[in-house]
Amino acid sequence: MKIFVTGHSSGIGKAIYQLAQKEGYSVTGGSRSTGFDISDERVYQQILDCDILVNNAYHKTGQLDILRYVYNNWQNLPKKIINVGTANKDNQKNRPYSRLEYNVSKKSLETYSYWISENNSVCYSMMYNPGFVKTPLSIEGLKGWPDIEVDRILSQAMDVDECAKTILFMVESKHKFKEITHTY
Repeated sequence: MKIFVTGHSSGIGKAIYQLAQKEGYSVTGGSRSTGFDISDERVYQQILDCDILVNNAYHKTGQLDILRYVYNNWQNLPKKIINVGTANKDNQKNRPYSRLEYNVSKKSLETYSYWISENNSVCYSMMYNPGFVKTPLSIEGLKGWPDIEVDRILSQAMDVDECAKTILFMVESKHKFKEITHTY
């Protein structure tokens, strides 16, 4: 079984990439650091010879664009797409405006993934929605928040290795999940 992980050089992507390798899977990854720009459709072809996509790397439109591209190519194949979203996408109360674009993007990804899971029994799409996970991207997203909120959030932050274990469970499971939400 061959797995492709987007955003494999940092955060959750790096953790799942390393765990899957350790468990003996054939794993390929794409990240900005390796020239894989998820906003550029020309790189998507690299994913198609895999059996499972872990659609992890965030870009305001790139994550959804990858899901659409891969699904259009895999819709009649017994393959699996695991999309990494967020458990916090529906909660904008007391959140800075800067988080709105991120949450809208993740909600769009979830809506498309749900449509696939409800309308296709061959290629399956699932959502993994973790709570706040301490990664370089998430810490960057806390800029402008009140210090007391930042301290509270970071004290409850999830670990990337726990996220990777849940994603690997989704990879290995024979069952089809529409979503797994994993919060602190």
